[in-house]
Amino acid sequence: MYRSPRRLFQGGGVIELLKDLHDQDLIADIDWHFARAIARFDGHEHPEVALAAALASVQTRRGHVCLDLADCAAGSLSAVLEDASLGDRQIPDYMLPELEEWQHSLLSSPVVAGPDCERQAPLVLDDAGRLYLARYRRAETDVAVRLIEMARARERLSGVDGKLGRLFGEGDDDQRRAAEAVLSRRLCVVTGGPGTGKTFVAARVIALLLDSGLARLDRIALVAPTGKAAARLQESVSVQVKSLAATVAALADYRAKASTVHRLLYQARDGGLPVDAVILDEASMVDLALMSRLLDALPDAGRLVVLGDADQLASVQPGAVLGDLCAAAAVPGSPLDGCVLALTKSRRFAKDSGIGRLADAIVSGDVAGALDALNDPRDSRTELHPMGDTRAFDRFAASHAVESWAPCLENPHEVPFPKLRVLCAHRHGPFGTYRFNRLVEAELRRRGLVGREEFYPGRPIIVTRNDRATALSNGDTGIVVDGGDGRRVWFPDLKRSDGERFEVSPARLPAHDSFFALTVHRAQGSEYDEVAFVPGPAESRVVTRELFYTAVTRAREKVVVHGTEDGVMEAVVRSTDRVGGLASRLAP
Repeated sequence: MYRSPRRLFQGGGVIELLKDLHDQDLIADIDWHFARAIARFDGHEHPEVALAAALASVQTRRGHVCLDLADCAAGSLSAVLEDASLGDRQIPDYMLPELEEWQHSLLSSPVVAGPDCERQAPLVLDDAGRLYLARYRRAETDVAVRLIEMARARERLSGVDGKLGRLFGEGDDDQRRAAEAVLSRRLCVVTGGPGTGKTFVAARVIALLLDSGLARLDRIALVAPTGKAAARLQESVSVQVKSLAATVAALADYRAKASTVHRLLYQARDGGLPVDAVILDEASMVDLALMSRLLDALPDAGRLVVLGDADQLASVQPGAVLGDLCAAAAVPGSPLDGCVLALTKSRRFAKDSGIGRLADAIVSGDVAGALDALNDPRDSRTELHPMGDTRAFDRFAASHAVESWAPCLENPHEVPFPKLRVLCAHRHGPFGTYRFNRLVEAELRRRGLVGREEFYPGRPIIVTRNDRATALSNGDTGIVVDGGDGRRVWFPDLKRSDGERFEVSPARLPAHDSFFALTVHRAQGSEYDEVAFVPGPAESRVVTRELFYTAVTRAREKVVVHGTEDGVMEAVVRSTDRVGGLASRLAP
């Protein structure tokens, strides 16, 4: 550890410094090789440019869209890279360039384009001091331009009140306003927590679009980022539409069919999408590049209805599109004014219930409120169970194997998955899903409940890659069962086009893993009766307010946090802000 930051560019050893950071695994292979390529194209004239390229690459891997020079200039290198620190290794504490000096060097380089993008270059620096990889700058610009264009397009329809009156009753005022906005605008964002009625609105939007002649039966696309979320959307909308069929004659021949966004975009490979409207659910998981592709494929007159919970985790890939839309709409004079509508009343759990209180406390950053909800002896639906070390983690895995999974193994056809699902903040490490899955499997084998073969009956399977050949999507969950023609993997949430069970031979499975536990990211877009959340070490920067909230709101009935009070406190106060320029572009 250095006592004070040292100036970085005395002697020009930037490439040597980056190599040292790479050798210590403090920056990734892609960061190091990208910086080297940029240095070569720059002619090694501006060492600040290679450094900026490496840091911009680091930021995109973390989910940010760009590197904010104004935020980090004249600061310490360790402050930018602190999330990459491993174990007790110390990051060299060099001082980064002053903002004006850094901007001048960047704009003097042939590998950096200015705000007007007057030339093609791999990096772009805008007026606000944000440095982008060029593809993300293009995506951000395209998304902003298209969304503003859609937000400004207005339509006037007659007889709307009568149609709305047939579909919405007393107490549905917020949902009614959201549906009315869809009829008058080509862009509408409906945001709200679990159980606030987002799919309730979606079904009625479909009815209104068909009844008003604004869309045809086969030209309303229902999409979600993952296969699991798409299946839930299809099921929820189908139930709602069935209840409305007697009220809206246009629904008589409508059959809800949802797909992943990627599968929908595959239809646009030879041109635009053949749709009048797209209803996008679980939009918090949609990254900037994916939204750019979707908007580019949407017809000029097409409508986009965005549903999601802005308080949940943002997408794994760069961007926080839903959060940026909501933030921009709140700015006075924004072109998105009136396009974003919030649903606040949950019908899944009451505000004063344990889960409701806990979720609200997390969102508002109320540490005392979160601990009160978890420690309230009057409400058993939210509990905090101490887990301070790996031995407690091991004991929990062993008990979960016996109490939750052993009964499922007796008859996986009838009870494929347990009521309680374990969600971990981490994938790797002593408190991660990888280790938990191995511990559960080892305990089941020790008790003679499963065999040594890879695909033993009752093994839970999660697909980790989209696969057109089998029609399986990333996030689909199945269970290994014995069939008449040998072992099969049955996916209970999916159906064949003929209504038959969706089964796949183990040999045909795309990339997959066991899932006795899931990461919170993997569980996003799913719901379970009960959730056990393992945050891991209190000091882990992975465990943020958004991740904690997402884990808690996967539960319908009960949440148990296996951790410490210090871990809860840190998670509630640690918030993640994605760096990007979309919100400011949408509200100039």
